[in-house]
Amino acid sequence: MAGIPGRKKSAPERIAQAVVRRGRRIPAAEKTAVKVATSLRESQLARTIVSRTFDMDLGGVGGTVFLAGGNLLAGQGLDNVPVVILSLVGTPGEDIPQRLEEIAREQLLTAGFRPVLLISEDHFAPVRAYGWPVELVLSREQWGDSPHLQDEGGWEAYVERRLQQMRRNYRAAALLDFGPEHPMTLTYLRSLGPAPRP
Repeated sequence: MAGIPGRKKSAPERIAQAVVRRGRRIPAAEKTAVKVATSLRESQLARTIVSRTFDMDLGGVGGTVFLAGGNLLAGQGLDNVPVVILSLVGTPGEDIPQRLEEIAREQLLTAGFRPVLLISEDHFAPVRAYGWPVELVLSREQWGDSPHLQDEGGWEAYVERRLQQMRRNYRAAALLDFGPEHPMTLTYLRSLGPAPRP
């Protein structure tokens, strides 16, 4: 801790320097400090406490979200990778494995996003195999069969409300439909990766 020359050190600075000096004299202090820091970084409880205590983003978009990036990404700093909600609502069941493979490929190539998938059918197992969070909305048919859920806004309004809620909860940077009929989605996901070298 280097102070400003000619300035008297405050009590907290003096205490911190004394603790550091004494800590350096203890043989296993550095190893213990690294072990404690690593344990804190990996503790879900510690992450939640820090997130709720210090993250003051009241707008609901951006900020730190402690959400796993799936099985394909690992390491420190993932908490700063943007969350992207990708909708597979209405995707035929036989196309789901191919769509998931495309998402996995882009995530692996760019390391630029943490996907949260939105589905309307029971495709939990294939999504969970990648370790990604998954959310469910009722399909148009299921919603039509549930009169107690219906309102004047229709199924589209229901899905829109769920998407807004998800975006706030996950603080997602983007909310995109995914599939061959949406080519700009892949372009956007690729743009989240590192810039190409000139």
